[in-house]
Amino acid sequence: MRRVTLFLDFDGVTHPLHCHESKHFCWLSGIEDVLRHVPSTEVVVSSTWRIQYPLVALRARFSADVAERVVGMTPHQVSLDAVPERFLGFPRHAECIAWMRANRQSHDVWLAIDDRPYLFEPFFSGVVVTDSRFGATGDALEKLRHDLERLALSL
Repeated sequence: MRRVTLFLDFDGVTHPLHCHESKHFCWLSGIEDVLRHVPSTEVVVSSTWRIQYPLVALRARFSADVAERVVGMTPHQVSLDAVPERFLGFPRHAECIAWMRANRQSHDVWLAIDDRPYLFEPFFSGVVVTDSRFGATGDALEKLRHDLERLALSL
């Protein structure tokens, strides 16, 4: 299987956007189940939580077997020379590209799961979009699993 990097947002994905903190990460177990089905997937935190919390604290939110696959966080700010100019209007996309350029081979593949598709280049097929009111439930988890499996098996 091919290694796939998953850029994971939290608010609107692992839990509904603007929910009570008691609901934080209520859907993380579903995302972890998907990741267990595609063991070649590594996780990079792309959420704004990365600005307030160190990686070790974010890893602690995950089950032990998945936490060891959380390999990093996207950069807080992307320098103008880190990504092609066409991505500068799409900050989350630019951050993902900057992380991939700094940490992976150019032929490695990646996918994002996020509730804000406008942070990515229009018509970009590498993002699984969730409904921020609910987070990653049902159809979004099924699409995530399908897309990760497809990428992991592609050569």
